[in-house]
Formats: sequence, structure tokens, C-alpha cells
Amino acid sequence: MNEPGAVPPWLAQPWQALVLRAAAGHLPGGLLVTGAEGVGKGLLVSALLQRLFCERATGTQPACGECGGCRGFLGGVHPELHDVMPPEPGKDIPVDAVREAGEFLALSGSGDWRVLWLHPADAMNASAANALLKTLEEPPAGGLIVLESARPSALPATIRSRCEDLHLPAPDLEAARDWLAAGAPDSSAVDEAWAASLGRPVVAAELLADPERHAAWRQEREALAELLQTRELHSAVTHLARCNLETLLPRWQALLLSAQRWLVSGEVDRFAAQFPPDRLQAFARERGARGLASLVQESRRWQRQARAQLNPQLRLEDMAAAMLPQATASRLASRGRSGAY
Repeated sequence: MNEPGAVPPWLAQPWQALVLRAAAGHLPGGLLVTGAEGVGKGLLVSALLQRLFCERATGTQPACGECGGCRGFLGGVHPELHDVMPPEPGKDIPVDAVREAGEFLALSGSGDWRVLWLHPADAMNASAANALLKTLEEPPAGGLIVLESARPSALPATIRSRCEDLHLPAPDLEAARDWLAAGAPDSSAVDEAWAASLGRPVVAAELLADPERHAAWRQEREALAELLQTRELHSAVTHLARCNLETLLPRWQALLLSAQRWLVSGEVDRFAAQFPPDRLQAFARERGARGLASLVQESRRWQRQARAQLNPQLRLEDMAAAMLPQATASRLASRGRSGAY
């Protein structure tokens, strides 16, 4: 969706500012890039680092994509870059990986820059964060430590205080539309992907590019539409069990917020427009303002518990019971978990 080394439109201003600072030798030793998941943090950092390593580009030109520096970066083998990530998704970044990265940064390089890129930085365990702190306190000349995080509050205050924070706000659809349209069959596909991504442009681009992700979204949309009208616990559990809760729960919360918005103002937002209006309106009226507010709080609690090792069946039943109309949910709660379903 972009020329090699370029950034999407909503990232152009911070990217240009960083490139100009780099040319003047004014980049900080530690740069903390923050923003919501899918806003484009990785795109910005990648474009910045490729530009730093590019041997041809000048001024605020993007990296050429063809020189030795660009080829090394794009191939993941640039000798002046050390990439630090968890060994597996959901795992911690171990202390040994950070110590090794610190040793790398201390070595003298052959170019102008020597870079550590930690992503997501909030995956560091306490020992790893302490090891990084020592490097941040005295970064070597020409050394740059880039931390990328959607949860900066999870980082120790000592780490955050030694980095310059660059926060990337989420763009609106119009700022991202042309970029997304390059990978979409038509404008309606862009609108749908934007709604499904909850306003996260990188996630929207992945939905447009990956048929499996798009099919998973369609399945989740069908499940959510059924949850708006179901009155039977087993049916609700069945619909939930077909979906990936990690992606379903934020969308369920978005649907609840859409229902609240409709109840208060009559407005149908982009996400609500993906669902049958009669179902959403009946759901909002039946739950009422207090019921919807309670469900939003429950949804946030479920998302916080997403990584907890809970019994999957009991968890689905708990969620499904809360989603049923209040009278039905109360009746089921009074009977307890009999296992009759």
C-alpha cells in the first residue's frame, strides 16, 4: 500500500520530524513509540530505521529501497540493527535477550547508527527491564534504543522517564481511506474493514489483504448479531465458542457502546451499521441505559481476564449469561450452574 520506505499519510508528520532530528544529530538515546494496537507504530519505526540505514536518500526523502543498507534492513540482516521480540507471541522478553542487545549496542559499528528495536517493549519481564535500564542510563554515541508499546503504563516508570515519548493518535477514516483503498475492491469494503478493525488502520489493511481474517470477522459479526437477540444460554454459548475471544470481546464492547450511543442520541455509528438495526435497537431498549453500562463494565473485565487460565466452558457460560436479557440471566443465576445444558 506504500512505496518502499514511505509511511502512510497520518504518520508523515512525525516521521519527517524524526528524520530531520536525526540529520541534525538530535534524536534521543531512548525513543518510546506509543499508541493503540494497529495504529501504525511498527510502520513508523520500520520506515524511520530504514531511512537511517539508507545510503542514498537525502532530506526528508523516504529510503530508496534498493541500496545495500535498505536491502539489509528489509532482509532482516542489517548489521547495525538488533531486533528484540518475545520468543513466542504472548511470552516475555527474557533478560538474556536484553543483555545480549546491550552488549551489541556497546560495540563500535561501521555506520552512523546502531539501533536496538524492542517490540512490544511491555513484554519485558522485570529482570529484562532492569537490564535495559542500565543501557538507557548511558547510551553509547550513535546508539538508538526504540521501544514500541501499546501499553506504556505496563513499563516501569524508570524506563519511561529515560525515554522520549512519541504518542501516535489513531487517525480518522478519511486520513487513512486512500491508503486502505489501494488494497480494497471498492469503498464499501474499506468502510466494512474500518468498522471491523475498530478504527485501527493496520488491522483494517490486514482484513482487506487476508481472506482468512475477513472470514473470521464475518463469523464474529454473525455471532454478535445472534447474541443481540438470543434468549437461550446454550445458544449463546454455542455462538461464542465459534469465535476467537481475543478479537470478539473488543468488538462486543464496541457494539455495546454503539447501542448506548443509539439509545441516547439515535445515532447509528459505523460499527452499528454492520448489524441489523432492528436487533440492535430492540437490544438497546430492552437492556436500557443501566443494563448497557453494566455490560460494558463486564466486557472490560472479560478483556482484562483474557490471558487468565480459567475454565473455558465456565467462562463462556458466565459471559453468555450476562449477555442474556436481565430477567433470563437472573433466573439462570438463581438456579446456579447445574450443568443441565
